[in-house]
Amino acid sequence: MQITHTFLKEHGLLPHKSAGQYLLTDGSVVDDIVHALDIRDGDRILEIGAGCGALTGGILDKIDPAAGTPASLTSVEIDDRYVDYLKSIFKDKSNFKVIKQNILSLEIKDLFDGHVKVVGNIPYYISGPILRLLFDNHAQVTDIVIMLQKEVGMRVVSGPSEEYFGLLSIMRLLHYDAAVVRQVSRNLFMPVPKVDSVVIKMHVHPPFMSQEDEHALLGILKHAFATRRKMIKNTLKPLGSTSEILAWCKTAGIDVSDRAENIDLDRWIRFLNAYKRPEPQVQI
Repeated sequence: MQITHTFLKEHGLLPHKSAGQYLLTDGSVVDDIVHALDIRDGDRILEIGAGCGALTGGILDKIDPAAGTPASLTSVEIDDRYVDYLKSIFKDKSNFKVIKQNILSLEIKDLFDGHVKVVGNIPYYISGPILRLLFDNHAQVTDIVIMLQKEVGMRVVSGPSEEYFGLLSIMRLLHYDAAVVRQVSRNLFMPVPKVDSVVIKMHVHPPFMSQEDEHALLGILKHAFATRRKMIKNTLKPLGSTSEILAWCKTAGIDVSDRAENIDLDRWIRFLNAYKRPEPQVQI
C-alpha cells in the first residue's frame, strides 16, 4: 500500500496530528518490522494502532492461511475512519479482525488465552503507559516489535552507564531482552513529527523475582531515579536512616556516592534483599 497525501485525502483518512496520528509512508520500514516479528504458524499477533493498514497488510501477506494452524492478527484502532477502512480492505482475510478500542483499556488476557506477539507504531504521547501495559502482561506477551520515539526507544534498550538508562530500562530488563532493529527518520511519516523514531524488538525471559519483590523493587527505584544527578545516599533517604542505607548499599556492592544510572540490575536486586531482610531480634 502506497501512503500518499492524495490517497489519504481521497479516502478521508488524513491523520489528525492533534490526536498523535503519524502514518508511516516507507515500505522498507514495514518490511523490517515484519521480518523482526518472525511470524510462525500458530502465532497470535496483536497490532497496536493499525491506522490505515500499511503494517497490517505487510503482516497479513506473511501469514499462510493454508497452514495447518495459521497465524492470526488482531488489530486495535480507536479511530472510526481507520476501523471502517480496515474492515473494508481486509474483509476477505479470515485470520484478521479489527477492534475499535483504546489500547490502554484492553485486557490482553480476555482477548487471548495464551501467548501473543505484539507489534505496532506506538503513539508518542502514550508510549509510557503502553509499555507498562505490555510489561505487566509479560506472562502472555512473548515478543514485542514496536516503533517508538527515538529517545523513548533508547531508554527501553539501554544498559547501566549508557546515556538513556533509567527506570524504564530496568522495567524492561526485569522481563525482556531487547535490541534495536533500525532507526527511522521523521521524514518517513505523514505528517512529519518533530523527532526521529526507532524500531525495537523485545523477547521475554524468565522472571528474576516474585511479583511482590518486583513491586517492592520498583518502589525503591522510583526514589533512586527521582533526581537522576543526585547520589544514591541522598535519593534513598525516604527508605531509612543514613546508617541503614549505608549498610544496605554495602551489602549490595553499591557505592553510596554513585548515581542510579550507573548501577546494574543485579546490584539493585541485592539491595532489595538487604532492604527487606528483617533486623535481628535482640535476645533478653
